[in-house]
Amino acid sequence: MLCTTKYSFLIGLAIVCLCASISIAEAESNANSPIDPQKLIREVVSTELKADKTDNSHWMFREQDIEPGKNVVQECVQTRQGQICRVLARDGHPLSAEERDQEKRRVDALVHNPAEEKKRQRQRHEDDQRADDMLNMLPAGFLYQYDGQEGKLVRLKFHPNPTFNPPSREGAVFHGMAGIMLLDPQAKRLVELKGSLIRTVDFGWGLLGHLDKGGTFNLRRQNVGGDHWENTLLDVHIRGKALFFKTINTQQHQVDEDFKRVPDGLTLAQGASMLEAPNLQARAQATQH
Repeated sequence: MLCTTKYSFLIGLAIVCLCASISIAEAESNANSPIDPQKLIREVVSTELKADKTDNSHWMFREQDIEPGKNVVQECVQTRQGQICRVLARDGHPLSAEERDQEKRRVDALVHNPAEEKKRQRQRHEDDQRADDMLNMLPAGFLYQYDGQEGKLVRLKFHPNPTFNPPSREGAVFHGMAGIMLLDPQAKRLVELKGSLIRTVDFGWGLLGHLDKGGTFNLRRQNVGGDHWENTLLDVHIRGKALFFKTINTQQHQVDEDFKRVPDGLTLAQGASMLEAPNLQARAQATQH
């Protein structure tokens, strides 16, 4: 991966919470800064939410996803029926001829399996909703301090707002973080969010599990063309324990790059055809030039 009514409510809550809990030191620091951090955060969230509703463009891109026991490079195409990807390499090695045939059969099966695609769309919708919830937390859930600039970007420090009550388990994890944000003050977009867990996060008073202090999260975004912004880096390193002492090992490094716009009305089948070997080879050669 972001409803106007919910957003308006959260903005109102943000104003109340921030006025009640911001420290004197932060107030003095922000009063002397060239920008109002809280105002900028609200503008960025508003822009991101609006773009999520109005930007219906589709893109083709290359993705590398590294997790424990997994290192996959794949080419992906966004379509009006959802996203479809084809694996190009595993563990640093291109697929063999046999593996390419297996991958083609897997992609073909997805195209011709509406039930599976419906399930995938539901999962993507749930992921998008969780991302929306995290974004909506930014104005009210954290306190901000101007921390200078990096080129044309504004750097803000952030830490949890102690008066804010996270609405979900995911929100509780997010709310346990402190770090820095880079924002584009002209485009009003989030460029980078880099944080670490500053406390152990317990679920059910620790009975259901916990995430250990010190875990890190890094998200980067950029304008990939036509004022369309995409996540280009997701790096997560969090550990903990779940119910029955099951180890939580959230380790993920995902890089998305080489974005090219595709027709907005693509079907899943048309997207799959763009992932055929000759098309990918031509795209790779064009990228090299």
